[in-house]
Amino acid sequence: MNHSKEVVRILRSQRGALKPVLPFDLTKTAPVLFDLSARSRELEGIDLNDVEMFSDYIFAELRRRGIPVGVGRYAEDRVVYRHRSLFDGEKENRSIHLGIDIFVEPGTSISTPLWAEVHSFANNQSLGDYGPTIILRHEPEGVTFFTLYGHLSLRSLTGMHPGRRFAAGEVFARVGESQENGGWPPHLHFQIITDMGQWRGDFPGVAAPSQLKKYLELCPDPNLILCIPELEKEH
Repeated sequence: MNHSKEVVRILRSQRGALKPVLPFDLTKTAPVLFDLSARSRELEGIDLNDVEMFSDYIFAELRRRGIPVGVGRYAEDRVVYRHRSLFDGEKENRSIHLGIDIFVEPGTSISTPLWAEVHSFANNQSLGDYGPTIILRHEPEGVTFFTLYGHLSLRSLTGMHPGRRFAAGEVFARVGESQENGGWPPHLHFQIITDMGQWRGDFPGVAAPSQLKKYLELCPDPNLILCIPELEKEH
């Protein structure tokens, strides 16, 4: 059952009480906002099939600005997916991002923002996929929702099992290297999901434009948890 409006209400009411997902205070340290859309001028001249070139661009920009964190936007219609066959469809390709990407150095720790138990996990190994993935279940005020963490280190899956519990703020995973994360620059894909349906260890992180309304309802803005002021200013 989808409780999207209730989940949004609860997360808004708990603003300020949730624990950081990454070891940075993103409410005070402004991240670099990357434009990965089809209209991006930033990506001109970059071969997006070359993960090393793509990664060099991301992390060179972070070093240039002296900021350790970069962000890729939610609900962004992205050019990068045109270069990965995983997102091709018979009638319509998937291109709209359903999470927030946080570009940080591999090995960066990841914590759960509130009490959680493991719903499922998997190593989604196809090129362009999530790589190691963990999905956590949360139940604040008796309302169930899920958070998905993609592009993790393979070691993050060691010792995982459905039902394993984590306290709010507890480290449970780390960001993976490009060779283990589905072939992307090192980052965390963070996504809220209100109804998992039959999915286990996986859930669409990119939607086709014709399905956008459905998936934005199923997957509310992850900034409800991350609380990055620069993203809030855009709305």
